[in-house]
Amino acid sequence: MPTAGIRFLRHCRPRFVQVYPVTRLYTKRELLQDASAAGFGLLLSSSPGVGNVTLFTPQSPSFNQLRQGFNERIDKYPKVIAVCHNANGVTDAVNYAAKNRLSVAIRSGGHSFEGFSCNNGGLVINLSQLNQIEWLNSTTVRVGPGVTLSHLYDALLPHKRIVPTGSCGGVGIAGLALGGGYGFFSRSYGLTCDSLLDVTMVDSRGVVHRGASEPDLLWACRGGGNGSFGVVTEMVFKTHPAPSSFRSYRFKLGGLDGPKAAHLLENWFTLAAELPRSCFSAFVLNSKGLVILITDFEAPTPQLRRLLERAGSMARSSSTGRPQNLAAALKVYYGRPGPLSFKNSSGGMYRGFDDVRGCAVAMLNLVTSHPGLMYQVNTLGGSIADPGFGAASCFPHRSRPFLSELQSYWSTPAQEANLHKAFRQVQNLLLQNGVTAHYANYPDLEFTDWQHAYYGASYPRLQAIKRRYDPGNLFQHEQSVRA
Repeated sequence: MPTAGIRFLRHCRPRFVQVYPVTRLYTKRELLQDASAAGFGLLLSSSPGVGNVTLFTPQSPSFNQLRQGFNERIDKYPKVIAVCHNANGVTDAVNYAAKNRLSVAIRSGGHSFEGFSCNNGGLVINLSQLNQIEWLNSTTVRVGPGVTLSHLYDALLPHKRIVPTGSCGGVGIAGLALGGGYGFFSRSYGLTCDSLLDVTMVDSRGVVHRGASEPDLLWACRGGGNGSFGVVTEMVFKTHPAPSSFRSYRFKLGGLDGPKAAHLLENWFTLAAELPRSCFSAFVLNSKGLVILITDFEAPTPQLRRLLERAGSMARSSSTGRPQNLAAALKVYYGRPGPLSFKNSSGGMYRGFDDVRGCAVAMLNLVTSHPGLMYQVNTLGGSIADPGFGAASCFPHRSRPFLSELQSYWSTPAQEANLHKAFRQVQNLLLQNGVTAHYANYPDLEFTDWQHAYYGASYPRLQAIKRRYDPGNLFQHEQSVRA
């Protein structure tokens, strides 16, 4: 279950580094060789002699690699990992889990902040091999759940088309879209899930369903389907015209404390609310250093130039990138190999600065006094708030044009304890000041009312859908929808 947006990590010197890797994909031959070496064969499909899924247990040489997600902090030990080679293999794996009374976690890219794509003592369905991309016509594409974002861009950009996804190259499309999904193009084209036209899903009984003919299922999969209702084996997306170029602007300032950072944050909220829909912006406070990122994929308008001048007046240094070919520009944000040790989560979805005014100074004092702790706010809004998208999706927070993420990174246990304490203090300040709306793809196990924080008024309907497709809670993680 991936999580994706735009986020940055500083190592040694100030620079933008995306924290998500391009995931290592095993070939079917490698998987079969490993299974054979460990003494495990294939779980056969209902068609005699056809191998649809490979089962791995802790004795398998590849087991530890297969169970490891991007977050090194997460250390879970499933009983079985089922690497599915096709859609029939998913059905076989689900039936195996049900027969052996094993709870199921579903993994496409393995980037869940809280490790929801793995479990302890259950079965993990690994979808990395379901990574095919097929054009259905000139504007519609069918993709497997194991397709990564870099793979998707590589397939779509030569056709001058895009799906509005995130920027992290190694993230799997399924977890991203089923939890909402946003990125550089969402203010123009909506969330990733808003371009989702159809899903094929295997329920807890091994029955195959199509979202196009089951509107409630498709509604749930547009923002509420992460690991709760069944295993999605195919997704159909509408594509959009790809911009011909992409440009970024960066504005930097250092030596900040809480009051100075809060003042800059208030100014940034005002500026960001006026950006054209073709723009994205992020306010990234990393200890005492601030970077404001603004991107655009259209020719600069007079309005944007004025906003860039305002951003420049807030900074001590700035840089303007040259217009780049979109494929080359996006690779800057694809990421680097992991795993990393970190604790990240949603820091709230906001209407504006007033949502954090009462705690901004205290909160940012904690960030500026704890190296390794970061506070980031990204722009949503634009087309995401269009009423037509809201009616077709369970995503509840479209009226909130800003999404925050709290991040912490460490290399020693001593750093982890100190950062975790500050992390919790920031989250408590936000809660005490009424910040209760959060993004499901940025989960936190310590959110007390995550059901409504992620899904708002949509949660009761999601529960009803859960009872229809998975009444026994076969598919579950710590914050999955429960029947």
